Amino acid sequence: MHPDVALYRAGWVAERPLRSECAGGEVVVEFTVRAVTPADTPPPVRRVVHEEPGAGEIPFVHQRVGAYGVVLSDRGLLGTVLSKLTGAPGIWALPGGGLEAGEAPEAGLLREVYEETGQEIVPGRLLSLQSDHWIGRAPGGRLEDYHALRIIYAAQCETPSRPRVLDRGGSTARAGWVSIGDWQRLPWTRTARQVLNQHLPSRLSPGSRQPDEGQSLK
Repeated sequence: MHPDVALYRAGWVAERPLRSECAGGEVVVEFTVRAVTPADTPPPVRRVVHEEPGAGEIPFVHQRVGAYGVVLSDRGLLGTVLSKLTGAPGIWALPGGGLEAGEAPEAGLLREVYEETGQEIVPGRLLSLQSDHWIGRAPGGRLEDYHALRIIYAAQCETPSRPRVLDRGGSTARAGWVSIGDWQRLPWTRTARQVLNQHLPSRLSPGSRQPDEGQSLK
């Protein structure tokens, strides 16, 4: 269930995420909220089911919590290109990936970005959460009931260099700095494009500071 849906059913409307942490082995995300009013429209139940006619096996239930970054530097926007091991080879994505057991989201973001791009970053404001749930075939062929929860941060790279993939043989084929004026021309994943369309303009607005814990991004 998407956090927006869970909060609404409990009588609250999520306004924006504040912070996330790992507590007791669970990922905890704090929001600012307000009470539901009669004028509020329930958030959509974001469930996509891919039916497979004739598939007789029981889907393997799998949940993956990951941390990702909208990373900026004086070289532009940091992106990664998905490898042939994924279902969308050649498509651009935000740097980041799945958290390890007991790993704090910000620590996971730092580790994943470094492994995928060789860049050291400074995490900033928590921007949003994304949730997707589907049933279908994993790239390896297994039928899965899969839930992906993505924790999205703003981030800055103070000392950008030529990106290089350190964790080879995984989901990332290559990485690169993308010109701010050209990013929309590239083929991005649906979820990455959604985040960038929503949050990149505010980060690039005249007079805006690079995000930190004291800056609100909407």
